[in-house]
Amino acid sequence: MSRSVVSFHYTLRNQQGQLLDASIGGEPILYLEGSGQIIEGLEEALAGVPAGTKRVIMVAAEKAYGKRDPELIRKVARNRLPVEKLNIGDMFQTDGDRHAAIVTVVGIEGDDVMLDGNHPLAGQDLIFDVEVLNVRAARQDELDHGHAHPDGGHRQHGHQHDHGHGHKHDGECCGRHGHEGHAHDHGHEHGQGGCGCGGKH
Repeated sequence: MSRSVVSFHYTLRNQQGQLLDASIGGEPILYLEGSGQIIEGLEEALAGVPAGTKRVIMVAAEKAYGKRDPELIRKVARNRLPVEKLNIGDMFQTDGDRHAAIVTVVGIEGDDVMLDGNHPLAGQDLIFDVEVLNVRAARQDELDHGHAHPDGGHRQHGHQHDHGHGHKHDGECCGRHGHEGHAHDHGHEHGQGGCGCGGKH
């Protein structure tokens, strides 16, 4: 079965109406169907949708970033962390490996720090306001590499990461940034995934 490459813009809100992320004003999200670049529920809702479609899509937590797992919250000694200054809400990668987990500081107790390994949007139902910009057949190089390439052809992607909101990103993202071994205060819920675009962490 042929697979498509889809580009879209999105605005992401939680059920309380709070703006979490948006691609408007930046590059649209680009993904290859079936590659896992965006969250499952969003990809399912966009399957077969033609260019020009505008749609509000609600994605349940189970098909977004999953339910929160209490076992992913743990206490570690402060001197084991790769940063000097810590504040509650800081996010950072646990080591220099680009695929290492990203954690959030949720508590500081003397020489101990409570870290939450859950995605920032875990346990939340998400609402995407989406405009599909383009749908085209995937090229062979994209099928071979397992992800969409910009129309200019293949470029070296630093790494896949999701912004935490709806898609996994190859060095960009609709929600996640390069937290290479340092604290990163987003100021808003970014993920890896991804990025509110349905990206995955």
